[in-house]
Amino acid sequence: MCIFAVFHRGPDFICKPRFRNTLPDVPFPGKFLPCPFVDLERFIDYKPTSLEMEYKYEVQCEMDIGLNLDLIDPLTYKVNPNNEIQINEKDAILLEDEDSNSKQIKRSAQHSKVVPWMRKTQYISSEFNRFGTAADRQEIKVGYNLTKNKGNLTLFRDRQSQINLINKSFEDAKIPIRKHFSKKGVTAIEEIPILPDFEVRVELVVWFYFCYLLFIFVFFYG
Repeated sequence: MCIFAVFHRGPDFICKPRFRNTLPDVPFPGKFLPCPFVDLERFIDYKPTSLEMEYKYEVQCEMDIGLNLDLIDPLTYKVNPNNEIQINEKDAILLEDEDSNSKQIKRSAQHSKVVPWMRKTQYISSEFNRFGTAADRQEIKVGYNLTKNKGNLTLFRDRQSQINLINKSFEDAKIPIRKHFSKKGVTAIEEIPILPDFEVRVELVVWFYFCYLLFIFVFFYG
């Protein structure tokens, strides 16, 4: 009976077992490494097709494109000179005439203001007293010569003086210049106008046109 039991022995498990050999866990966390051999942009680069490139998108906008223009009535944008134009205060500052004297007066008054908690600078050096006066006199002379050559610098500060200066420049252009500006004794012999003689030019055009018509008449009907 023992021999029969050895030859007819059954399995040790009821069901067939499945053996699994799993890998061990990674001992360090994951890390991204650069890949210089494969261009990754080819996976995300978008290339539009010819159908998309040739498609014309419709622009949705208002009929007047946001501009309220009235082209029927020409009197809509006519400005009445009798009505007073209301200008913004910020824009009015830009339209005012430049007055440098008032700015200089305000600036000098601000700098000459006496502050009780500050002491004025006093130079007690003998070198300053000896050499500073002569230097100041030289600067005063140079400044006087420069202002004397330039004339009155504050002559054309207001608007009316500027208008008079512009009108005077047109009147000065009509004065004929006979003498050279730097060479004494050199005078002009002949004056040539810049603009052509329009009366003579019109006569030449009419004469040329008449000759052209006469040539055509003789050529075709002669």
